This record gives sequence, C-alpha cells and structure tokens, in this order.
Amino acid sequence: MNTFTISLKPLENHMSSDIYISSALFSRVKCKHEFTLTVGSITKKVEATVFQHRECCFMMSEALFTDFRFPYETHQLRGIYEENTFRLGPVISIVTEVREDEELFGSISVFCKEFVQACKELGCFCYVSKLSDVKSLSPKGYVYRADRWVYSEVPFPGIVHNRIHARKTEQTADFQTFKTFLKEHDVPFFNARYLNKWTVFQQLKDVVYLLPYLPKTYQLRSRQDLLDALELHDDVFLKPVHGSQGKNIFKISKKEKYILDYTTFTQTYEKEYESLYDLFETLYSQLKRQGFLIQEGISLQTYKQCPFDFRILCHKKDDLTWKITSIVTRVSKPGNFVSNLARGGDIHPPQQVLTQLYDSKTTRHILSLLKEIAIEICTQLSHPSELYAEFGIDLAIDQEGKPWIIEVNVKPSKQSDSSAFSVRPSTKALLDYCLHATNFQFPKEDLR
Repeated sequence: MNTFTISLKPLENHMSSDIYISSALFSRVKCKHEFTLTVGSITKKVEATVFQHRECCFMMSEALFTDFRFPYETHQLRGIYEENTFRLGPVISIVTEVREDEELFGSISVFCKEFVQACKELGCFCYVSKLSDVKSLSPKGYVYRADRWVYSEVPFPGIVHNRIHARKTEQTADFQTFKTFLKEHDVPFFNARYLNKWTVFQQLKDVVYLLPYLPKTYQLRSRQDLLDALELHDDVFLKPVHGSQGKNIFKISKKEKYILDYTTFTQTYEKEYESLYDLFETLYSQLKRQGFLIQEGISLQTYKQCPFDFRILCHKKDDLTWKITSIVTRVSKPGNFVSNLARGGDIHPPQQVLTQLYDSKTTRHILSLLKEIAIEICTQLSHPSELYAEFGIDLAIDQEGKPWIIEVNVKPSKQSDSSAFSVRPSTKALLDYCLHATNFQFPKEDLR
C-alpha cells in the first residue's frame, strides 16, 4: 500500500482531458494510465494524462469535480494507492442544528471553523450538515469557502461527528433512521448520543476502582426519596437527569431549617423552609417537569474561598486507548456553588490553584490520580455498539484532597478552551481520531 498527501486541482486553461496525473505521483505509485479513483462513496474508472509536476496531484475538469461532489477549487487530501486504485479522503461531516442568523451553528460555530482549518492543514475535507442533509449517498452540507459557509452538494462522509445540541432530537424517529442509515453504510458515528446522569452513575458504580470516588446518588421519585437522602446527608443536590452547564440545580441543606439554593430558574424561591414537606411542595411543579436525581453534597476544596473543580478533556487515540488532551481548573463565581463557565466560573491552570493549597509532591499526586480516574471513566463508558471519541470529565477534590466524580459530558463545551489564533489540542485530537477511524492515519505520523 502506498500512502501520500495529494492536491486535487482544477484544470488549467490549455488542458483538454478530464483528468491529469502529475509525473511525481505517476512515478511514485507506478500506476497505469487507466485506474480506479474513489472519493467518498463514489468510484469511477478514469484514463489520465501524465503532466510534468514535482508534487503529487491530480488536475480534473469541473465535470469530474461535480461527479465527486467536490467544490471546484484546490483541495489537499490524503491518498492511498493499491491494486491500481486511488482512494482519496477522508471526508468528515459534523452534524448539528443550523440557525438562520450570524452564528449559523450556535455555540459550536467557532469550533466548526477551527475544525475545517485543521482539516485543510492535515489533508482532510470537512463540512457541516443538518440531520436531514445526510440521508442518501448524495448529501448536502455547509462548506467553508472564501470566509463564509456555502450550502452545496458534498461527498458522502467516511465518518460523522454528532454535535446535535437538543437531547429531544436524539429521541426522534428521524435520528434513529439517520443512525441506521450510517450503520448500513459502515460509517462511524461519534459521539453516539447523550448519556444521562443516572445511566452514567449506574455504569460506574459497578466499577470497584471508581466506586470510592462516586458521590452517593439516588433517583428522585417521591418526597420520601428526598427525606431518606437527607437522613443520611446534611447537604444534597437535586440535578436534572438530562441537565448540562450547571443549569436547574437545587442545593438543599438540613440545618435548624431547610435551606435552599439554586441555579438559573426564572422563578424565585424562598431560601428557608420550616419543613421538608413545605420545601417539596414548593419545588414539586418544577421537579415533575423533568427527571431529577439526588446526589450527596461534598464539602469541596476552595480557592480564594470559592469551590472549584477540574474539567478534563479526554479523546480516543484508537479502538482501545484513551488520552488526556487538556485539564483546567474551574473556579466558581463568589457565592455560587457551581463552577461552569456558563454560570460565571473562571479558568485557571491546575498547578496554579493546587500549589496555593498543597506542597509540590501532593499537587503531583492529586493531578496524577485525577488523570487515572478520568481515563478509567472513559474506558468504562466505551461501548461496543455505540462509538464515543470524546468525553469532558468533571472531577473535584474535597477538603481532605480526595477526588470525587462530579459529571461526565458526552458533548463538552467548545467555548471553555477557545483560542482565536490556533487550532486547539482538543480539536487536533478529534481529527486525529477521525483519521484513525477512516484508515487515513498513516504510519509514524504525529499530528499533535
């Protein structure tokens, strides 16, 4: 098998054939003038004319570009040649919701541009699509051209990254049909779906290594469930089973009275209640709208009197191995009990925070343990029938320095470690996995 990076270029004016192959590529692979060319799901037999050029490239007519569903402009791709067949790619699709405003893809608009930039640098073709765009072998999608997104015909993808925002969309028949269609055509689809908090807890609680780091967690089905939890714990959190970004969380503390704190609700609630009955009746209309779980309160370590946690981004390297791409400390806003950036939290380097609280040896030990826990979580949540290649793991430490598992995010925010000037390590890691999954990651290649 011969592997290489290749340019796909429009014809020059004086050229009359449909396709030309550079002398450099022709000599390198020692192919015939007639060969098979495959891009995405489209395969064509072509007869090429050799032209003198020092780089590996094809020059093709606009008609041939159209046949392969590529925009008529120069593209850098990866090529594999064997048995008189060229396979070019990879073709990557990001599927998400599309809005009719300046931020076309909502909170991941910047990430989509960044990912496309990384693809161009590393010889891949990427576009963004709606769920309804990729329902046949002749899809449409948004291609970034001349500093704007252009909706056009695109090649069928070799891999699809799920960045659908709405959990409800993943429950629809259209989404299930979409997944089935990709599976029938052997297209890897990651991250397969949202995982709710109760599902994650159920999977992790049976792992002996992780159990000591899991806060006690219970389903909230009745007032008695809350009463039982408060018999065991002085502080508990009520979290939406399908929640994210620190939204709609209640904190209940049992003192002389029941003390309530909460995040992001439009309704105003009293802070103190004489009885649990009064408190539960007040919250009942909100609690019945969506599923909640009860989680024991942990006395978290603080930095400048504010609780903090760690967001650890993990990415799949290959079929079995996970790696840590980045780790940041998120410090809550004064007076808040959540540290999410969407709720006003601030980012700091972990060493900066920990070395203010511990000596260097303890700091190294805590960070090492946090990383071990994060990798084990990723390994345990990997599933043979559902593909995941990225997790955002939220861990914290208590006043004694013991780690605790706070949350696992299947589609972590793309705003927390943003950079206007370069491609982030997390973006490169996602692309690295796409190359692996589509068999376009060539030997001895280091993309980071």
